[in-house]
Amino acid sequence: MLRTDYWLTPDLQKLLYARWAFVSLAASIPLGSALTNILTGVVLLTLIWAGGFRDHWVTLRSNPFALASIVLLLLIAIGALWSSGDRAEIQRVVEKHARILLAAFAVALMTPKQWRYRALVAWALAMIATLLLSYMHSVWSFPLARATRENVLGDHYIFKHHITQNVMMSVLAASSWVLAIHSYQKRRYRASAAWCLLAILCVFNIFYLVAGRTGYLTLAAASLVATLSIVRSAKRWLLLLGVVLTLGAFAVTSDAVKERITVAVDEAQSHDGSSKTSIGMRVEFAEKSMALIAERPIAGFGTGSYSREFCRVAASEQWCAVGHYNPHNQFLFFGVQLGLIGMVALLGWIVAAAFTLARTSVVERSLGLALLATFCIHSMLDSPLYINTEGAWYPLGLGLLAAGYSKRRSGDTDDNTA
Repeated sequence: MLRTDYWLTPDLQKLLYARWAFVSLAASIPLGSALTNILTGVVLLTLIWAGGFRDHWVTLRSNPFALASIVLLLLIAIGALWSSGDRAEIQRVVEKHARILLAAFAVALMTPKQWRYRALVAWALAMIATLLLSYMHSVWSFPLARATRENVLGDHYIFKHHITQNVMMSVLAASSWVLAIHSYQKRRYRASAAWCLLAILCVFNIFYLVAGRTGYLTLAAASLVATLSIVRSAKRWLLLLGVVLTLGAFAVTSDAVKERITVAVDEAQSHDGSSKTSIGMRVEFAEKSMALIAERPIAGFGTGSYSREFCRVAASEQWCAVGHYNPHNQFLFFGVQLGLIGMVALLGWIVAAAFTLARTSVVERSLGLALLATFCIHSMLDSPLYINTEGAWYPLGLGLLAAGYSKRRSGDTDDNTA
């Protein structure tokens, strides 16, 4: 750090350490929050150790999604200036959303194609391990699985919550489908068949073995968007129909899906302001959040204010206890704290991601848009940027795929790494 060009040019050997740390971080996300937190710190420290901030800034400022991520995080930090929340809650919200910077780290470190490939493979291998263990758990409830430790019968999630596993598995399914189509287009038929098999195993796992309704929706969104993005010919509509029929066949033959959907409909119809069911709580959180946004529609109550403000308008102390964490909706979460400014900034972040991904290789574009569609659906059912795993996964994954950005639209070019 004492070398004369420390601020200008990165040390290539130390930058290599930072890149391997980022690959390890990508692999850790499906496995454990503690490991993810440690490796995030390692990435940050090695990035600082390598230096070369001028070169990194040149890379970041040329990437729309990296800039949008920095702006979004700055807005969250500035929102603390007018917050009605207590200091501890403000600090907690800022710290949780600081993981948005992983998008900028990804762009700074993963611009070389081979490093993006390594990070994607690392994440995929961790998800495949999760998939195989989930199948194993369906015949043997081994003690290290989360579902076993939490005494949940018939729900075979392994390292994370069942919603988290299903959402990430839906992206693995869509990614496998993209690579199956791409391999077929390149006449690599055996590889195409292998990717199709992996996609089917993921879909079966989501619909039959893991009880996460959010995953059903994210699977549909990711698969449809991926199909529309990877196929440009008239065959796309035939493939799209095939995807719909396949997912529909899995859904209608799954007792778990039918039961979860029936429960969701019953909970929505029976909500009367007192039912603390999964759907009933989301309806109550949404109603109270909209009322709070109406009070301060422009700039909101400030970063970290949601907990206090929700409890102020909650119908009872019991509702305060179950709803003070977040409204299970990323847009409303930003709306209460940062008003229309915050919601526009979040939408701008999504648009910047789509714009940037549209100018990457055909496979990275398809994977990235599938992940972005997953984020949009997930954000209407929860606050993923505030949750430990998802808060790291979405910025990292989107930033990783956006790191292949080119100012010219390159989405229709070949991808030699696929």
